[in-house]
Amino acid sequence: MKWSKLFLVAVALMAVVPFTSCGDDDNHASIPTRPSGENEADSIAIAQISWQEREIRDGVVSKTAQVQKLFDYPQTISMLEIDLNKANVSFVVSYEVSLSKTTSDRAIAANALAAINGTFFNTSTGVSRHFLKCNGTVVATTETNEFSTRATGAFCATGDRVEIKTWSSNDEASLGGDYQQVVVSGPLMMDNGHDVAMWANSFTTDTHPRTCVATTDDNRVLFIVFDGRLDGAKGVNLYDLRTFARQMGATDALNLDGGGSSTLYIQSYGVINHPCDNGKYDHEGERAVPSVLMVKTN
Repeated sequence: MKWSKLFLVAVALMAVVPFTSCGDDDNHASIPTRPSGENEADSIAIAQISWQEREIRDGVVSKTAQVQKLFDYPQTISMLEIDLNKANVSFVVSYEVSLSKTTSDRAIAANALAAINGTFFNTSTGVSRHFLKCNGTVVATTETNEFSTRATGAFCATGDRVEIKTWSSNDEASLGGDYQQVVVSGPLMMDNGHDVAMWANSFTTDTHPRTCVATTDDNRVLFIVFDGRLDGAKGVNLYDLRTFARQMGATDALNLDGGGSSTLYIQSYGVINHPCDNGKYDHEGERAVPSVLMVKTN
């Protein structure tokens, strides 16, 4: 019996050994998997973060921070907090099959107050791998194999009415219901305060730059970006990202495209995080992306 139990443990460990790639959209070498889940040291480090804050508009605040050690590594975090009880804003999805425009390019063209990169895409063609709905029109649909891996959640909005929800082929058949703006992505990390089981793949467990959008019970929307692949910013896995979002008050949280795509732009300040595509700890390393999620002033 003892030998049988040891054998089963060995088999289980073999089953969770990560793949070497972080996903078909971004083959940059990743930092090996680290233990996932909450621990007291990380919770204390998050609670003690010294944020640099800027009030962008009434109810809209940007926050940036450098942390010497969080989730085992030095981190640089950028966050936009939108209090929908105060802010007079709307959310808009932008999509164009193009590999020539960055998140900031698209935001500036639309006169957006802020923007983050959107969902995953084919890096050869610029075609979105996931469903997108812009101003009431469906402009992209989800590849079938993505429903069981990354396309498990959606950010949905009409004006400032916002919901992060689960997503499936049935939801796609309904075209996102009556919402005017929909970004499908994932994995969905939190739903109504509960942890959601995520794709068992190195994509989830390896350390990378990450972007997510989250909502709270007190009607705030959070855009969160962890920089990565840089000396002063190593990045996080999705369990770490969920832990951080929860401690920021999130009850629903959706992972967006990460890696070299991770970007947070704010009008008058430009790109405030450190996109990694140029390999430098500066604000110049943006990757061209076909979809963005924007905040616009009403």
